[in-house]
Amino acid sequence: MALIELDTDARDNGLAGMIRDLISQNLANHADREKDLKALDGNIAIVARDIEVSLTLVCTRGSVVIHDGVRPPCKLTITTDSDNILKLSTLKITGGLPNYFDKTGREILGLLFGGKLKIRGLLAHPVLLTRITRLFSVY
Repeated sequence: MALIELDTDARDNGLAGMIRDLISQNLANHADREKDLKALDGNIAIVARDIEVSLTLVCTRGSVVIHDGVRPPCKLTITTDSDNILKLSTLKITGGLPNYFDKTGREILGLLFGGKLKIRGLLAHPVLLTRITRLFSVY
């Protein structure tokens, strides 16, 4: 069984609680994504610049502990506005990969190329990004 938990320092971070619930629900609804969780290893930071909130997913092959703030070293750092973080959860998965060719996918690519969504580590860790995207996606 997957372990997705909030560290005590993140209990007052609403975004952290939302991310925990999102991943937990998606794993319950898509059992095949457990393999993605088991493959995650490293820190992933999420920064919601509009509400000045950040968190770090400390991923250790099958478990995720969510901490308040950015905890280096991070393999990926996703920086955008809070609405766009929610948009990432609506990215459809087709054939095991994120679908960037439908309306939502094109919108996310537009945010990325327009500088409103920044993903540090995108080129260095594309497989990690794909795995965390699948864990975030409700589809």
